[in-house]
Amino acid sequence: KQWYQRRVAITAGDLENAPSFTEARALLKKHLTGKYVVGHDLKNDFQALKIRPHPMLLRDTSRCVVLRYVAGISAKRKPSLKLLSGIILGKEIQQSSHCSVEDARIAMQLYRQVEDIWDSDTNPFLSDIYWTNQLSP
Repeated sequence: KQWYQRRVAITAGDLENAPSFTEARALLKKHLTGKYVVGHDLKNDFQALKIRPHPMLLRDTSRCVVLRYVAGISAKRKPSLKLLSGIILGKEIQQSSHCSVEDARIAMQLYRQVEDIWDSDTNPFLSDIYWTNQLSP
């Protein structure tokens, strides 16, 4: 519990009038259905919520090869949000505690840096030639 409180900016007071897990999950499912979701390393969040959004609607900055390329990071490495933020946006985050609101804002800023080519038909990262060169030993 102490580790959790040091890493996350949520306090016990924040949870006093919070909805139950079941209520929160139902609200999220209702609001997310058919909508794009932008975030960083979303897999664990959705696993914890027991929600499976359609993969085509996810914009996970931890999995975006375009962001890795812009940051000069290997396509084989999954970068942290802190690393991408520092390299691409020039912003230091997560200095003392982990704020989910700050993380969401940074993930959206990163997405906006590459949104024009993320799903573009001309995206070079969707080409077999790019991956042959990147993944060869």
